[in-house]
Amino acid sequence: MKKHKLLILTLFMLGAVSCGDNFGDINVDPNNPSLVPADYLLTGAQNALADDIWDEWMNGRFGLLVSQQWAQNNYSDESQYTFRQGVINQYFGYYYHRALIDLEEVKELVKASDEAALASGVNKVAVAEILECWVYQYVTDVWGPVPYTEALKGSENRTPKYDSQESIYVSLLGRLEKAKADIDDSADGFGASDIIYGGDMGKWKKLAASLILRLGMRMADANGGLAQQAVEGSYADAFGDNSDNAMFTYLSASPNNNPLNQDRVERGNADFCLSNILIDKALGTRNDPRVIAFADPAVNSGEYLGRPFGQSPANAASEAPEDYSQPSGAMAVAGAASFNATDVLAPEAPAVLMNYAEVCFILAEAKERGWNVSGTAAEWYNAGITASMNQWGITDGTAISDYLAQTNVAYASAPGDYKQKIGIQKWIALFMQGVEAWSEWRRLDFDLLEAPVDGATGDVGGNVAPLRLTYPTNEQTQNAANYAEGVNLLGGPDKMSTRVWWDVE
Repeated sequence: MKKHKLLILTLFMLGAVSCGDNFGDINVDPNNPSLVPADYLLTGAQNALADDIWDEWMNGRFGLLVSQQWAQNNYSDESQYTFRQGVINQYFGYYYHRALIDLEEVKELVKASDEAALASGVNKVAVAEILECWVYQYVTDVWGPVPYTEALKGSENRTPKYDSQESIYVSLLGRLEKAKADIDDSADGFGASDIIYGGDMGKWKKLAASLILRLGMRMADANGGLAQQAVEGSYADAFGDNSDNAMFTYLSASPNNNPLNQDRVERGNADFCLSNILIDKALGTRNDPRVIAFADPAVNSGEYLGRPFGQSPANAASEAPEDYSQPSGAMAVAGAASFNATDVLAPEAPAVLMNYAEVCFILAEAKERGWNVSGTAAEWYNAGITASMNQWGITDGTAISDYLAQTNVAYASAPGDYKQKIGIQKWIALFMQGVEAWSEWRRLDFDLLEAPVDGATGDVGGNVAPLRLTYPTNEQTQNAANYAEGVNLLGGPDKMSTRVWWDVE
């Protein structure tokens, strides 16, 4: 109870110290940090990070659509890959001017404090470093080359250069390795101000190692030697079960509730259903018990039915949301049911940064690539599925065993090569982590996603989904020379059909 009260107090203080763009005034000069306590600023940075990757825009109207896990009921232009330029401009700025710049300030505040040389101070800097690496990985995977080495300089440099995605990845691996090595898990961290892990530095060390695995495997086809070295060197330190999952946990009341819950409450209507790609093609054909955690039954039939992905606005509006399965918790928001523990629209539903299931699938793939990690590919594949089931509240051993024994699920008999087998199950396990699920499809090219049913209105070059997001128009006007160099580093035109560096096939 005491710990919970401290968490509530911390988030209450967030209202005083973290007001989105209001941070701009205290972050203009990173060389002269403000007097805002680092602990409060860390809470604000974690909250901004979670909100900006989990809300209705960059998750609901982007990540969960390009991954084809969700579908739109109305205003469905994004399902056909026409994204709003104002949103692209806004969120590209958010990642830098909210979470990233605040994390930079956290580091400066700690380094300037009496705690700097203590183990607790080193731990706090490491936490901020790990979170920065997480955000940069997200940003570069969405856009490709982005400002990095010259970013976050405030008034010192308002037109930062772009860095290649390869150089960013190499740098992030080095930063994560150093943070992992710097952490003293017997010393203090941020305590209750750390909403993700509550100050548990052993968990932060595991997250650093797990992110190294993610980065390593994602670059496996672009720089196999470095990728193998990274995975082999950190897998033993990575997540060991679901208790290690990195999640930002929200509270039950506004303004600290889950942003997807808040959006549904404020709008009072159903903008999203689960897609037929997820419900019918991925889950239904495999008798997957996770469907009850992912979705509500369709109101009008009581069955689990996915909405056709990529309907035109007219066709989407012609079919009632009640004909299809909405995200779990939708009926509870409407007052027609009680929330379940795993409902994704519940006010306290967490934003997931990384889970143990992903680590398991990375190690399954590592074995297939002949890398020196423990276990077998089949064992890690089964462990990944089991971890995902458990994460979503499916704990019946018989139900999980029956699922794993199905011909189209069992590792020995599931169709396709390892990229197909692992890719589909990893995509399912990354449910709600829209950009990560999309990135795995781009990298592994597994057969699951389909062209929008009413055609793509955005230029994806004949692909069934975008391969990246175009740069903000603000960058083209306010940072034109560096934008042009960024496009040059991309190696192709600034289009959704141009591949990022690690997407080699």
